[in-house]
Amino acid sequence: MSFRIDKQTISDIDLFSQNEKTPSLFGYYNRTVTIGGQEKLYRIFRTPISDIEYLDNRKKEIEYFINLKDNLKLNKRQLDYVEYYLKNRRNPLKNNLIDAARDSIAYKLKTNHDYYTIREGIINLSRILADLRRFLLKLQNTNIPETLSNKFKLAFDFVDSDFITGFIQNSPRDSNKIKPKLINKLDDLFRSKQVHELREVLDAIYEIDVLQSLSELVKSQGFSLPEYVKNEHPIFETEDCFHPLIKEPQSNSFKFNNDHSLCFITGPNMSGKSTFLKSVAILVYFSHIGLPVPAKKLSISVFQGLFTTINLSDSLSQGFSHFYAEVNRVREMTLSLQENNNLVVILDELFRGTNVKDAFDGTLMVIKALSRIKGAFFFISSHILEVAEHLYSSKKIDFKCFESVLKKDIPVYDYILKEGISTERVGLQIIKNENIEKVLIDIINKQGE
Repeated sequence: MSFRIDKQTISDIDLFSQNEKTPSLFGYYNRTVTIGGQEKLYRIFRTPISDIEYLDNRKKEIEYFINLKDNLKLNKRQLDYVEYYLKNRRNPLKNNLIDAARDSIAYKLKTNHDYYTIREGIINLSRILADLRRFLLKLQNTNIPETLSNKFKLAFDFVDSDFITGFIQNSPRDSNKIKPKLINKLDDLFRSKQVHELREVLDAIYEIDVLQSLSELVKSQGFSLPEYVKNEHPIFETEDCFHPLIKEPQSNSFKFNNDHSLCFITGPNMSGKSTFLKSVAILVYFSHIGLPVPAKKLSISVFQGLFTTINLSDSLSQGFSHFYAEVNRVREMTLSLQENNNLVVILDELFRGTNVKDAFDGTLMVIKALSRIKGAFFFISSHILEVAEHLYSSKKIDFKCFESVLKKDIPVYDYILKEGISTERVGLQIIKNENIEKVLIDIINKQGE
């Protein structure tokens, strides 16, 4: 089953870069060596799913590579050249002695770029296949996941055939020494007779590239694989989760189950509310593409979608104000819930684009209603403390907060998620610290002279 997500949510969690200078989760996760591996990882990023069996299988694949002692040696230059060779527009060389002699003599008389590409492509491919054969031989007595075993078997059958084995074992280091007859025979094989089989072999290599890179993420960056929970009621529990795009991030833990359907988060400006909400969204999304998550541990039910409003911009092209854009977004959320309530919904600072009274009334109304909906989880932050005070007696709402302390009139944050409601108001102090009032008074005084 597909997992619902829209453009706003993809933008909110910084899944892909908006430009070269903007960091993204794909850029962080992409540690593949090959272009083919990168493309395969990109397709994974684009296809979240709600099938627990599929997600469990991907988890098993990554676990398998985490436990492997050996890696497949990957050479980006070699693989790039092989792809370039396979896309050569010249018809495959004919597998007979006369054409082989004619092609070789023609190349010696006048350098032919196509023939050179074919010859070098074959040599590079021989080295790649040799490395793959050695790697797959080491896997023979290991417990390969079922979802990979057939793919690896097809690849091994190709590289272990008598002809290919003989070729890769006797392939000369100097491409000039490869015999013309063999060049024609191999080109006919690779680009004509067994092009489909070779493409499956390369696909297996790119799959290995992705899985090796993801396993390294777990080993070196403190990531973990999600634990998918089958339960009558949804569960969302994590230990030491963090935002991977932040240097030296503060980790946080929380437990969310059917006892509380809504987490209401308060805290002063810049205390970490938005970053935490993004971290929650990242956990949800990446657990539904079956990849490692930035947390020491994650136990989560499988949901049908993720809906966020964190970095909402004005819809100027449509003549919408920020407030109206917020209202439209909340309406989209309600329609999504009406269609399927098995969602995780994350809303950061509801109705910040209107006056305090309307923002209070609107936020209170929405949160009261959402807290009564079953099957979904809601994470909502607000700068309006009075809303939290009105809702504090609700048994369906879990109140969390971030806090700060003033040291010499400067707010200091620990970014640690705590229980309860924050009553701190440091916004005015931040404004004062920027000397805005003093500059304005200086302007007024100069005008009075």
